[in-house]
Amino acid sequence: MKFKFLLIAFLFSLQLSAQKSSNVLVKWAPGALAFGKISVAGEYNFKPRKSITLQIGIPSSRTYAVEYDGKDSDIKLEGTSVLAGFRYYLSKRQVSGFYIEPYGKYISQEGSGILKGELTNEPADFDTKFSYKAFGVGAQLGVQFLIAKRVALDFYVLGPEANMAEVGFNARDISSNLPWTQQAADEARADIEEAIRDIPIIGKKTEIRVDRNTNSVSVDYDGFLPSLRFGASIGIRF
Repeated sequence: MKFKFLLIAFLFSLQLSAQKSSNVLVKWAPGALAFGKISVAGEYNFKPRKSITLQIGIPSSRTYAVEYDGKDSDIKLEGTSVLAGFRYYLSKRQVSGFYIEPYGKYISQEGSGILKGELTNEPADFDTKFSYKAFGVGAQLGVQFLIAKRVALDFYVLGPEANMAEVGFNARDISSNLPWTQQAADEARADIEEAIRDIPIIGKKTEIRVDRNTNSVSVDYDGFLPSLRFGASIGIRF
């Protein structure tokens, strides 16, 4: 609810600004739907070549079919985000052409679902939860086109980021009320180790915990995580 209130306040402030200036753009990034959120953005061009930008991601659940242990399962994904940046255009055309944009952002991503698999050659259902939270800074290179001076097509091509991130994963076997045997616990740990071994940066730095009494395995990472940002949005100039 707090993100929906933030969105309403954000759009209202843009409307007030638009009444005073024709240098306000409101945009929508369709690619964000794949990450379980609706992403809207605003740009205020306060000086030639210079703009302030704000992008807000509102949770909108998305369900994906995934394959685990040769079986199909459904995972629900949703996210929230806030990004604020300062944009400098390299061309003399107003709010169009190539630009450089340093920014700061916060992102929260959550996933959940029942993974169907096997453990010690027996069917197993894993109640699975995943979370990712990060504060980061970055600088993106992009290009924006204006069509008929009103419709904006914004492509952020390359944006290296530095993030301080918290990553959490927990899977609990709900197919049995009996505690795991040592063999089942060892197999669960081995499966997780194999899955994360080749993940860059965090693959060999994660903490893995197995609890035989709760039939669960969890993974945690807290630290530096680089990433790249790219995408596109479409908008209207008021």
